[in-house]
Amino acid sequence: MQPPQTALDDLMDLLAVAAPPGQETPVAALLREKLGALGVPPASIAHDDAQSQSEYGGDCGNLIVRIAGTAPGLPRMFSAHMDTVPLAVGAKPKLERDRGRIVNAAEGCALGGDNRTGCALVLHAARTLAALEGRHVPVVLVFFVQEEVGLVGARGLDVSRLGDPPPALAFNFDGDAPDEIVTRVTGTERFNIRVEGRAAHAGSQPQAGVSAAIVAARALAELHEQGWHGRIEKREGTGSANAGTIAGGTGSNVVMPRLDLLAEARSHSPAFRKSIRGAWEAAFERSAAAVANAAGDRGRVSFSPGPAYEAVALADDAPVVREALAAAERAGVSARCVSNDGGMDGNWTNAKGIPTVTLGGGQREVHTANEWIDLAEFARACRIAEELARGCAAR
Repeated sequence: MQPPQTALDDLMDLLAVAAPPGQETPVAALLREKLGALGVPPASIAHDDAQSQSEYGGDCGNLIVRIAGTAPGLPRMFSAHMDTVPLAVGAKPKLERDRGRIVNAAEGCALGGDNRTGCALVLHAARTLAALEGRHVPVVLVFFVQEEVGLVGARGLDVSRLGDPPPALAFNFDGDAPDEIVTRVTGTERFNIRVEGRAAHAGSQPQAGVSAAIVAARALAELHEQGWHGRIEKREGTGSANAGTIAGGTGSNVVMPRLDLLAEARSHSPAFRKSIRGAWEAAFERSAAAVANAAGDRGRVSFSPGPAYEAVALADDAPVVREALAAAERAGVSARCVSNDGGMDGNWTNAKGIPTVTLGGGQREVHTANEWIDLAEFARACRIAEELARGCAAR
């Protein structure tokens, strides 16, 4: 099964553009160009200022496209995120039609299918809407920024920019299998850990130092050994935790005086996420108390919150779920509702009162140098996107 050539062309063009979190302007410009070619007026395309509330800054906000419609009914929304993981910078997409896939010709890079497949699918829905010549309910397209660093763009979305009334149903494209409609998504809390030690000359007076590295290493080893790192299964709940980034030190000849970590806790249960974070804080505090220099000085730890989002749990009979399942059936795809342990922009749109499901587009092995896109799955996702867009038409 092959996707429509227009959708495939869109995807190949989008994959070739570098746009890591906070640097989405180039891909936004390409989307504007393609939307303009579909007849969307420039006045209907705008950015919000979601980057102004981001911890990471950013060169643009979410791209919001309002498409007027004449049919009665509540507005609908299609969305995807524009950014890729930084590992995708430098990607060179290569179409292997005979093998039914898109791969990366740039060694050591991710491809960026997460989430350029989603952007291409939203464009495909827009092409279907254009063919309806306005005989549909109002529709808004949203291309989010900074999804990969904690759904920061979706968090900053101003719902008032989407129209009045806001969308009643929303379809977010981001993921792998198009026959899986994500209706339940885990919640995540990111948190910063600062470990402060004491600097000393590592050659002449190492005994005078308190190494922040040792404090952190002891704590992480304890968390791993006690089952509080990676996949977590405890009597009181399940989830996961990870130390994602670690930075510290001034040179090999100085006992490390400070170290900063960014960690995360995930669970569908808010109470269990609190338990995970509590276990991490306790482990770091124990480690800081246990590491001392020759004079008895010890390290210190402090904690501060990072980007967070709450879990989603839509009922199987919710209108947005029924509409997604019906569109998949019309497209000839036997779909089912699933739970997902990775955060999605839908976490925030649901929290902001816009019922949102997430659908896949054929991504495979995302965030790795082995990433590729399954063309047959992308083709199925295109058919579902078409049917969702046709579902916006007057009936």
